[in-house]
Amino acid sequence: MALVLTGAWGLRHVASMLSRRLILVGLCTLPLPAHASLRRYELEPRASRAGFVYWFKGVRRQGEMPIGHADFQIDPSNLAASSTDVTLRADKVRTGFFLVTGILKGASVLDTDRYPTIRFVSTAVRPAPSGRLTDGVKLRGDLTIRDVTQAVNFDAYFMRREGSAPDDLSRLTVRLAGRISRSSFGASGYRSLVGDKVELNVTMAMRAVD
Repeated sequence: MALVLTGAWGLRHVASMLSRRLILVGLCTLPLPAHASLRRYELEPRASRAGFVYWFKGVRRQGEMPIGHADFQIDPSNLAASSTDVTLRADKVRTGFFLVTGILKGASVLDTDRYPTIRFVSTAVRPAPSGRLTDGVKLRGDLTIRDVTQAVNFDAYFMRREGSAPDDLSRLTVRLAGRISRSSFGASGYRSLVGDKVELNVTMAMRAVD
């Protein structure tokens, strides 16, 4: 049974219904933004450090270098869509031993006069089976040392700041951990003194910017 509307009120009602339908149709045809939940994080340098472990004459030693830049794009609901770009200041490396620091900066190891930075750019992110941010991810990416780029793997862990609400992801602490062979990047000097394997442990305080 058809309902017939007459008069000014009826015309206004029909016009209003048509207008709402046109708006709904328009919204349905708009393209959805890619990675709608993707959120960008930038580094808080004062609360961040890049530590590493090396072996000098067979003895385990530790050193560190500043983090020059770090940029994360994180989607908590789809971690595989996330990405990272981290740059370390190799020219500012510190070991606590003047001799060892000089060796690491030298031309046959890091050659920091020519290559002052170390850079990692992720190419793939594999979440933990749970898919939860707090359970971490496996990062695959390109690590560049001495202008030599190699594919490497890192474990990445994400932690909310202490005292923050369970759903507050505006500030995160991100930790990258992994092991590399320095000789695979051409940093093969002083083999009799410095071991080939280096363990990296990078801790970054990150703040959401959008």
